[in-house]
Amino acid sequence: MILFDRVSFCYNEKETSFILKGVSFSLQKGIINGLIGKNGCGKSTLARLIVGLLKPTEGEIQFKEENEDPNAYYFSGMIFQNPDNQIVGTTIGDDIAFGLENLNLPTENIEQLVVKAASLFGFEKMLDMPVSKLSGGQKQMLCIASVLALEPSWIVFDEPTSHLDPWARIEFWNIINYLVDNSNIGIIVISQLPEDIIHFGHISVLNEGCIIFNDSYDVFASLNQPPEGIDFPENIKLQRLLNN
Repeated sequence: MILFDRVSFCYNEKETSFILKGVSFSLQKGIINGLIGKNGCGKSTLARLIVGLLKPTEGEIQFKEENEDPNAYYFSGMIFQNPDNQIVGTTIGDDIAFGLENLNLPTENIEQLVVKAASLFGFEKMLDMPVSKLSGGQKQMLCIASVLALEPSWIVFDEPTSHLDPWARIEFWNIINYLVDNSNIGIIVISQLPEDIIHFGHISVLNEGCIIFNDSYDVFASLNQPPEGIDFPENIKLQRLLNN
């Protein structure tokens, strides 16, 4: 679990510059946690706080796992919106190995972890393929494979479907559901697209730096109107029309 305890953040000391304002909520493993809201509401700032790229101005972020050492270090990886900004290797194998090499792991261990991560995406026989030959969807999958190879406790996806075509989006959500069902990795997806909402088990809505909704998808779908700054996905709208 990730627990935000009255977390605030600003980029300078002016009171009006606060991006997050006393945010308190939790994120659980075993489901897809959705963080949604319009542009500028604080979603990406919150993501960078989770993975340690930023530190809270006020409050505390705690990582807690059942039956594990409370003093253990929990590494969180992040998948950015544009995969071209995250890929560093010239080939698929080089990119997956990059983070592992920076950890100074033995070569044998690196090779095993690269193959393990690559096989989840059908890349195991393509390790020598230049990254430049990959489609946008394949590049997104490569970014996920490269982070998975590091065996993180949590992965944060920042607007992951915004650059994908409909078929690549289906493949993306299949991978995410596989990770939720078959690993102990916590999943957080940040989005402003209503159609992504149907995939979330738990939804946290941000508006002007505050959490204005924090509950399950079922509760979200039962609301009379969507929280400020977002819209219901089409399937909820259609279901309501059919029920009337």
